[in-house]
Amino acid sequence: MDRSRLHRFIGQPLAELPLVKPVVVSPSQSVRNAVDLMRDGSCSCVLAMDHERLAGIFTERDVLTKCMAPGFDWDQPLEKSVLTKAPRTIEAKSSVGEAVALMQQQQHRTLPVTDGDRVIGLVRIGDLL
Repeated sequence: MDRSRLHRFIGQPLAELPLVKPVVVSPSQSVRNAVDLMRDGSCSCVLAMDHERLAGIFTERDVLTKCMAPGFDWDQPLEKSVLTKAPRTIEAKSSVGEAVALMQQQQHRTLPVTDGDRVIGLVRIGDLL
């Protein structure tokens, strides 16, 4: 890719990209159900939505770091202990470069993209790279 195309891509607003449609669950759904949805949809996370409001995110990393203890209750609701509440998001008007920088700083692989308070999709570092 030549420098001018790369420069245009880095400055491109996220809203202009084909964003990933998130898998959405209720915060009260079980951890087991969320993991099943992630597996069946080959997705790395689910968004917990409470009446159009982003309540949290549950990721593959959460499965590994929060759910693997002996005796873990897979039937408990996500919101009880494994949901990352008030997750970091990025505005649709933000650039690809801003998204990459934020993901690198926060060590996130996926960010919900918002337009105001509404989630419009996901941006993933692997897709950008």
